[in-house]
Amino acid sequence: LWSRLSVACLPCLQYLSTLPSPSPSPHSMMTRMKRVLRTIVTLLVVVCPLQLLLDRQLQQNLAVPTVTIQPVEHDLLMHQRVELICGGNKNDVSRTFGAEWSHLCEWKFLQSLLHHLHKGNDIFIVQIGAHVGFERNDPFANGAERLLFNLTQEEKRRVHWIFVEPSPPNYKRLVKNLQGRSDWCNLTSINAAVVPDGTISHAASMLFHSFSPDIDPETGYDSRSGKKLPAWITQVSGLSMASLLFNKGVFQRRGLNFSDYVVDTNVTAYAFSKLMEMATGGHVPHLVLIDTEGFDCNIILGISNLSNYLPPYLIFEERQCGDKRQPTFDYLGEMCYGVHAIPSTQNAIAVHSHNETCI
Repeated sequence: LWSRLSVACLPCLQYLSTLPSPSPSPHSMMTRMKRVLRTIVTLLVVVCPLQLLLDRQLQQNLAVPTVTIQPVEHDLLMHQRVELICGGNKNDVSRTFGAEWSHLCEWKFLQSLLHHLHKGNDIFIVQIGAHVGFERNDPFANGAERLLFNLTQEEKRRVHWIFVEPSPPNYKRLVKNLQGRSDWCNLTSINAAVVPDGTISHAASMLFHSFSPDIDPETGYDSRSGKKLPAWITQVSGLSMASLLFNKGVFQRRGLNFSDYVVDTNVTAYAFSKLMEMATGGHVPHLVLIDTEGFDCNIILGISNLSNYLPPYLIFEERQCGDKRQPTFDYLGEMCYGVHAIPSTQNAIAVHSHNETCI
């Protein structure tokens, strides 16, 4: 602006200097105008360079630096979140959150999950044989609660935890429990049984064996007899009677007729890969937990090594697999999983390797 004014005034001054003065008086109008314009131009000539210098200095002082979020900041936040669960030694983690979490910590499950969330990805966790959810012997729930509590609302919306339970009375209580924790993350449920791939090509109705709904699925209290059974007893159910018969003595020792408490129900069943497609919308689950009372290894042995739903982390009940236990460990090894039995539990954890020599 200053430079433009000076350029505009100079021609005026030059023009006025060519005009004859109407009066020799130093106080004439023309003389006064020339003096004023000369003073203005002089000031402009001096002020312009000074103003430009000041403007440049001001711009440098007010310049907003480019803000770059360094990876270190993300790494620090991830470390703080991981420490909330995995910060103690292995025994401390086991006592607080369960032995399964000590192994999840060892195999960097949290780091992997948080890294995917940081990249804007969705996380899918599928729990097959969920019973009523969030029980004391649940291998995942205790640590998951601590993890989810420390996520942002936006991150929670991208964590999808899907609970699969076939037993109608158990499923009813599961839905109620999920509703009471709706702020944890995106919690959903599917009322269905799961069978190995290749068993059925589409949804099918199958006979499912469970114990009477008279037994409270969380406390074990039997409203029919007024007696208390183990709280875990209604977790025992399946497409086979084997696991129920194994626990026949639980009823006999209380003077109860075992057969009076067995309930057969037709339930909808899906093959593993079809269920995964339904549960995740076609995404690869980050973690799959299986607890199907002796049927876990059958399901795993039925998964194709070309399946689109091989999770990075898998927890399953291996103690009830019988003669299928070792073949399951071997098959998982062929699919590039490292398999580790978890001491003091009935479970094993399988962690997928991204080795180029793997299938």
